[in-house]
Amino acid sequence: MKTVKNLKILSILFLGLFATSCVQDDDFDTPPINFDEPDKDVNFTIQAVKDLAEDSPVPVEIVAGEDSDLELYIEGYVISNDEPGNFYKTLIIQDAPENPTAGIAISTEASDLYTRFEPGRKIYFRVDGLYSGDYANLPTIGTQDGDQVGRISVTEFEDRIARSGTKEELVPTVISIDQIGDEYLNTLVKFENVQFVESLIGESYGNTNDTFNVNRTVENCDGETVIMRNSGYSNFKNMLLPTKNGELTAVMSLFGSTYQLTIRGPEDVNFTEPRCGAIFKQNFEGDDVNPGTDIQIEGWTNLNANGGSRVWQTREFSGNSYAQTSAFGSGEDPYEAWLITPAVSLADLSEATFNFTSNDGYYNGDALTVLVSSDFNGDVDAATWTDVTAQATIASGDENGYGSFIPSGDIDISSFVGQDVYIAFKYLGSANGVSTTYQIDNIRVLGQ
Repeated sequence: MKTVKNLKILSILFLGLFATSCVQDDDFDTPPINFDEPDKDVNFTIQAVKDLAEDSPVPVEIVAGEDSDLELYIEGYVISNDEPGNFYKTLIIQDAPENPTAGIAISTEASDLYTRFEPGRKIYFRVDGLYSGDYANLPTIGTQDGDQVGRISVTEFEDRIARSGTKEELVPTVISIDQIGDEYLNTLVKFENVQFVESLIGESYGNTNDTFNVNRTVENCDGETVIMRNSGYSNFKNMLLPTKNGELTAVMSLFGSTYQLTIRGPEDVNFTEPRCGAIFKQNFEGDDVNPGTDIQIEGWTNLNANGGSRVWQTREFSGNSYAQTSAFGSGEDPYEAWLITPAVSLADLSEATFNFTSNDGYYNGDALTVLVSSDFNGDVDAATWTDVTAQATIASGDENGYGSFIPSGDIDISSFVGQDVYIAFKYLGSANGVSTTYQIDNIRVLGQ
């Protein structure tokens, strides 16, 4: 037992005695008939339970202090639902129905928890004598099971939990995929404008032929992804994944170092809007590219404006292929090379953007321009080009070698919606002047 932890709890309790009151004094708008609200003094918090094990590699016993027999109670609102079978022998609670500051899992041998502890139900839970720790890095209350938290027996769980007459509407916290972090673990979150990745179209929520758990990848319109974890015992595993875009509500979870989402049921997935995402994409991988040779992908234009022999090539490093060119050693002054996408249709869209990644090598000046045209027909001089370079972040400054690929950010081409567009990467340098090497990869056109 850790003295520091005990002192920490005593301090929290001292403040809590002045800040909290007996729950029997609370007023409820619509108490259940013949329901006596449990008479429990809430003198501890979910966050305090989590803090006990914050720096410990093993579960830490929850006690008020050495030789103390003070009962410690937390309160929380249930956000899990084991009825559809996607949660198993665990009850997830957070400290408020809206804008929670902490959440935690309670590991138990009890099942069919939804019959009494449905989503939104307030509960009281006695935690002294149990352990605070994690299961696969997810903050959890339970018994000690080696260096993990184990399940509380059914009898002990029933002795420790009390159901309140209060049931609140849960309001999930709206976050984006790039905001996912530990602060949202074991809380109810919502993602907007997301969808299942294209490769999952036609797939079901789970494996139809076995009971193994499966991962289903969810993406936003910027291509950022997060895993949805579905149980092979869920009653919705045979349902097909929705193919559209929309809102997703889930309990934020963690397994090892991987964040993952757990839905209560298919009603948490509200995908009714048209899909967004890559209308067009190119990563210079596949059968139609050959590293070390000139790019000859169907539909693409790859030309030397001055009739020289050097153009953009596919190169490869550490298993990644990309487009590359440089004026260095070309013998051309100037060296002007264009790499132009096929026509990309922006029909039936209200807005459109594109992005890419770039890297530079032996930088000695800017040589890359990014352009967009709606009337290119094979002659770069006859087309009308809009210069969008200023919207892009392009790699630069690596004078003594190569840097790393960096994202361009989204480049707005909404002014071209309703038309076919061509995106050009124009290199203009000189064998005797600016000869920076540029590498381009992961070109994506997005629209909605």
